[in-house]
Amino acid sequence: MRDHLILLSCLLCFSLGALSCQDKVESDVLARINEYSITEVHFENAFKEYYFRTGRAISANPSTKLSVLNAKFDNYVLATYAEDKKLDKTEAAFQKRGEIERRVLNEEYLNQIILKDIQVSEEELNQYFVRFNTTLKASHLFANDLTSANILYERLKNGESFEKLAKEVFQTPYLANNGGDIGRFTTDEMDIAFEEAAFGLKVGEISKPVPTAQGYSIIKLTDRFTKPILSKNEFAIKKAEIASYVYKKKKELATREHLYNFRDNLEFNSEVFDALWNKMNENYSSAVSKDSEFISGLKSDEILASYKGFEFTLEDFSTEYRFTPLSLINAIEGKDGFENFVIGTALRAYLFKNAKEANLQDQPLIRESVDETFYSYLAQQAIEDLKKSISNTDEELRIAFQKNQERFYKPLEVNLSRIVVETEEKASSLITQLQSGADFISLVEKHTIVNEDLLTSGELGFKSVRNYGSYSAKISELKIGEISEIINYQTGQYTIYKMNGRIEGRPYTFDEAKESVHAFLMDQKLNDLKEKTIQDVKEKHNALIDIEKLNEVTIQI
Repeated sequence: MRDHLILLSCLLCFSLGALSCQDKVESDVLARINEYSITEVHFENAFKEYYFRTGRAISANPSTKLSVLNAKFDNYVLATYAEDKKLDKTEAAFQKRGEIERRVLNEEYLNQIILKDIQVSEEELNQYFVRFNTTLKASHLFANDLTSANILYERLKNGESFEKLAKEVFQTPYLANNGGDIGRFTTDEMDIAFEEAAFGLKVGEISKPVPTAQGYSIIKLTDRFTKPILSKNEFAIKKAEIASYVYKKKKELATREHLYNFRDNLEFNSEVFDALWNKMNENYSSAVSKDSEFISGLKSDEILASYKGFEFTLEDFSTEYRFTPLSLINAIEGKDGFENFVIGTALRAYLFKNAKEANLQDQPLIRESVDETFYSYLAQQAIEDLKKSISNTDEELRIAFQKNQERFYKPLEVNLSRIVVETEEKASSLITQLQSGADFISLVEKHTIVNEDLLTSGELGFKSVRNYGSYSAKISELKIGEISEIINYQTGQYTIYKMNGRIEGRPYTFDEAKESVHAFLMDQKLNDLKEKTIQDVKEKHNALIDIEKLNEVTIQI
């Protein structure tokens, strides 16, 4: 269920550069190849998207503008190559186009119709500002379905303990033995519905079953820590970020509510469903190839499921099946998994039907989004086609290895133990104790806030020092037995490391690096071939890039 719900609840991110219409004013065109063209408006949108994606770290100088234009235009050139090779005429391309059209229209139906009235109040912004500075600690019980979750909830109300029920519901020893304790978390670290419910609880309070992307959770809040000083200045700095987050969160929750309502109220024709499942089960090898012919022999007009006047027939299922990503088909497990899959296909058909009836497909931005996404697919198919002509000999690999040995180096590996605590003051106190001879393991067991570390006495095992990100240089300097300074990864988590062991870095041998060398050389060859192909296609189709006109474009950000 999770996969197709996520597929449909994902928020659409428009890339606004697209095919221009024939009646576009020629003077607005900055680049063209065949029917693909980039207008000033499309370029400005692309530049702004790149500007914000790179953290506002670029300026609109001629060199940068040309780079942004070429990056977009090269995608169209590669799509043209794909069309020359008839890669847009394959069954896979037809399926991909159908997938794209459904995803865009369905998501836009949700955005424009179902979610159009969502707003964020000032009060909500203030509440979420506090959340951003709050860390929770909680336990939970999990169930796959609402019925099982309600049974667990009733047993809790009747006096049974979290600890007892956790042993029943969890197969993972850690969760089974610690009463379902999931440790500490803050905003945007858990399932969105789980987070919403947890933050609404008082310490010691237990929630009703909460529907998440995985199933149903019953949450018990065991601790709450909020940063003591929250100033108006801090709020002003983070207000825009918080507003964006809250709006996104409210949209996702509203989307889930709509989708769950569909799921819970969809009525199956059990006889037709069983017949379809039997066909699917008998012909699974053809099913995974996206061949919907496995349903032949069944009456295509028979109603498989219905929802508030919407009828989902076997023919509708066959159509949606054809346009379903193969990854979702391959993920089907058993009859229950197939039922969830059918719910997903019915939901897509329902949203698509409503989107069509609302004429969303006629909106220029939506048409452009479908086209643009498909062009990107064609460009990727072009690259995959180019890869087929590339190979490496053993001699080429050895030469590339000798010329680029600095790239193929096994980094330092370290075995660390850690203590994680809530405040810098507590961390400082622990360092003082360690310097006075206190036992590291004893302090882990007494003070760590990371429950998993209790199972290993805080030891993390040998890992590349690169895993420690921006702190890797400082960690690299530690000697065996040495204690690190206090490291603050995030609010409410202060870490002290102890170096247990080191395996020094060294150059890889050729045999150790062979696969990496192969990938490196393939990338080099592909980039060279890609550049040559782009140039050849531009010449073949008389591509136009108007540099003078590009330099005249002013970007208002």
